[in-house]
Amino acid sequence: MILNDILKEIRKAKFFAIMADEATPHNDEQLSLCLRFVDEGKNIREEFIEFVHMDNVSGHSIATAILHSLDEKQLDATHIRAQTYDGAAAMSSENVGVQKRIREVSPLAMYSHCAGHCLNLVIVHSCKIPLVRNTIDKMKEVCLFFNYSPKREGLLKSVISKEVLHAEKRKPLLNLCATRWAERHSAYSHFYASYVYMVYSLEVIAHGLHQDKGYDHTQGNWASKTKQDASGLLASITSFDFILSFVTVYVMLSHLDGISKKLQSSSQDIFQAYKMVTEVTQVYRKLRHDVVVHFGRCYAQAVRMAEKIGTTPDMPRIAKRQIHRSNTPAATPEEYYRLNLAIPFLDHISNEFEQPFTGLSAKCGKLIGLVPTVLMSEDVEPDFEEVLNTYTDDLPSPDLFHHELFRWKLYLSDKFDDNLSSSIAETIKICDQAYFPHIYVLLQIAATIPATSCECERSFSALRRLNTFNRACMGQKRLSALALIHIHYDKELNLDDAVDIFAKLHPRRMDLQSIIFHDE
Repeated sequence: MILNDILKEIRKAKFFAIMADEATPHNDEQLSLCLRFVDEGKNIREEFIEFVHMDNVSGHSIATAILHSLDEKQLDATHIRAQTYDGAAAMSSENVGVQKRIREVSPLAMYSHCAGHCLNLVIVHSCKIPLVRNTIDKMKEVCLFFNYSPKREGLLKSVISKEVLHAEKRKPLLNLCATRWAERHSAYSHFYASYVYMVYSLEVIAHGLHQDKGYDHTQGNWASKTKQDASGLLASITSFDFILSFVTVYVMLSHLDGISKKLQSSSQDIFQAYKMVTEVTQVYRKLRHDVVVHFGRCYAQAVRMAEKIGTTPDMPRIAKRQIHRSNTPAATPEEYYRLNLAIPFLDHISNEFEQPFTGLSAKCGKLIGLVPTVLMSEDVEPDFEEVLNTYTDDLPSPDLFHHELFRWKLYLSDKFDDNLSSSIAETIKICDQAYFPHIYVLLQIAATIPATSCECERSFSALRRLNTFNRACMGQKRLSALALIHIHYDKELNLDDAVDIFAKLHPRRMDLQSIIFHDE
């Protein structure tokens, strides 16, 4: 019933976009298929459809599975107007990828690389600088050292409870997430807040210090291997280059926290995503331009952090033949780390933003003129000829488009002159489909283009809760059905309709209704 209601709304919408991603629960490859469309209430929706079992994850196999699933559900594949996946070759290849196979069936199904995956790639590639990479590796080792031992984590919690008056009831450290920056930033925040107390805990384990402070486990019998590991970690995280590198990464990447969370919204349109990416890119260019000022604040923050544990600012020895780390000569530690850490790091981020997000700007270029703030701007004159040539078959009467566009501009200037919409999601709400049929169709297509494939990731969260080791052998139909029920747990269902559907699926010779309600 839930699936039928969703499919009815998609058929009424006509145009839709597909989003797909793979996961491997219990050594079983599952493809999550989600669709994006504009419903009758002019709301942008992304809906999970089903999990598809995959024996082969080649581009041809995945595309065949997607098209077969759409055919089973009586959805016309020629009405696909967009498709969004990750950047894997099987999905994105122009020759053998899923997007190529789908465009053979629906030529107007434009492909866009998931903006969420692009953002993670920006961060991953930017963190390949030796100083940053080594810092992150040491952070991971510290998190594993404490989180994988109840005794060591208990010591850290005891230190925090003694040193902080109102300590929050939360884990002091979080493991660094490999895929989502929003989760990784939370781990950075926990690490920053607990840094001094981690140093105290490592000093207790490695050297038996702070016996007079009454920490739990200070008299514990620590194994020699644990003492050795604690001593090595203590030396690593108390060095000034680690402290400054960590503070720089933590502060500089904090600007990505907001966009990472906003991109995950299911109603996010591609124009808002492009606008946010442009704004963040400008932020990093400004940081790079004024690097002396902004890095000076990071340096002062790192110096204060180092003073709490008795570390003094210093810089590595300058060697003539050094190839394994940055080695630009400098007069002071601040200048050295600005030249060898901050500037290369910001340059990497700026360059990485330009590469994966170029496709996003190309997708926006065709339809961005529909946004009222752009359409009514005196500085920009949108050209819709390419749009008309692309979507001629989707428009009722393409020759009348420019006349309708003139009327649409007058409508916007009369009613919304002081408060023009800046997104497709807002614009489609004020567009009357009967009065502006051509504008509405183009707005609908624009709203259908996904910015990310995060809905697939959310369906995997449901899969993790449903497909446990106790139920790892359930059938594919039941798995998808349970996922739909779990995702739409708040949906009200009509029990009479459920009985009717059940009776049609399982017909009997006797009339079910005559048994219950028998008229004399």
